Amino acid sequence: MNAALPNTAAVLPGYPPHFVLEYAPDLIEAALLCAVQDHPDASAFHAQRDPLYEIAAPEAREASFQALNATWFVRLGLERTIDQALREQALILSHVLGCKVTGARAAREEGAELFVAPPGDSAPPAARRWIVLRLRPERLATSAALLAYLRHELLHIADMLDPAFGYHPVLPPSDADPTPERLRRDRYRVLWDTSIDGRLMRRGWAPVTVRDRRLWEFAQSFPMLGNHMAEAFAHFFDDGGTVTHTEIVRFARAPEVFLGCL
Repeated sequence: MNAALPNTAAVLPGYPPHFVLEYAPDLIEAALLCAVQDHPDASAFHAQRDPLYEIAAPEAREASFQALNATWFVRLGLERTIDQALREQALILSHVLGCKVTGARAAREEGAELFVAPPGDSAPPAARRWIVLRLRPERLATSAALLAYLRHELLHIADMLDPAFGYHPVLPPSDADPTPERLRRDRYRVLWDTSIDGRLMRRGWAPVTVRDRRLWEFAQSFPMLGNHMAEAFAHFFDDGGTVTHTEIVRFARAPEVFLGCL
């Protein structure tokens, strides 16, 4: 990756021609300052950075800091994990215009979101979609943990883009369903996460221990299944590659009824 790329929108070598990856300059700086601590090249970094404070013109000073940060961001390899995770998802690369990577202040703010232009936009479908990836700066210095996190998050995005999954952002209302909306959403999240982690484990991208962790969460969300718990869980975890949005919605609403259709 060219050293000038992280602090500005740019088309990247090896990506589809339309795809743009954009990093927020403040995230680059914060991640770099985290990563350079106790790094063997820390002295060299500060030797180049400290003189920039003496630049009198604010705009020139800021531009110099951003250029230096971008160079060192790549030098320390802080872009590699995000680059790898994106390249693993061909569906994402071909169906979105690009990815904006920005900062998060807390773990609860982290995640990947798909943004779509409103109806009526005349741009091609791929040009109407963007991913926004929010990460805490310290995340970028933990490559193995970051890759596992990104694989899970980006598989959510890939499902949203896959016509076979049939994602819809709003759960349809049902007068016949007395289940509170918040509980339906929590159940939906558990089912979708179960399906995703099952696929990740089969690809070798998640440890086998993830199965027990997801089974425990599944059991907490669907205690009414009783002796059928293992059968229902296996459907979503072991056969999750064929699960659809509609199927998840139906199960979240009435797990006892839907179990008879598995």
